[in-house]
Amino acid sequence: MAKAGTGSKLIIMSRGKIKFIIAIAAIALTLAYLVYGGVKDTMVYYFTVEELKERIPSVYKEKVRVSGTVVPGSIKKDIDGNLEFKITDGDQSIDVRYKGIIPDIFRDGVEAVVEGIYTPENVFQAKILLAKCPTKYEPANPANKKEST
Repeated sequence: MAKAGTGSKLIIMSRGKIKFIIAIAAIALTLAYLVYGGVKDTMVYYFTVEELKERIPSVYKEKVRVSGTVVPGSIKKDIDGNLEFKITDGDQSIDVRYKGIIPDIFRDGVEAVVEGIYTPENVFQAKILLAKCPTKYEPANPANKKEST
């Protein structure tokens, strides 16, 4: 009979371990799901203008980032703060609409990255506008540079 009592303690300990393992597995799965969901929501495809246009119509209403150069003379800002401009990759261009904070260095010819959705009306509705800084310093007056050397 002593053996029966010892066996029941083993069964009880095994059940406790099983419950602990199930609890740890549930916590791990919950954390993995939360991480996956967070990454999935912040994940955005990055395209050039040409790549975006190649993916029409599957790209409509999908959150994407597009990189291109602001077309000179295309920037239009209205009284309400809405900004309209075009970006190009050199071959193709898209119309962009944006409302928000405009970067100080945003102007004609600057490389820009916009994040938002491309609509069936072929207008990119940007929620985020980033202007890339030049990668090298260029003096404001090249003539001064020649005189100093």
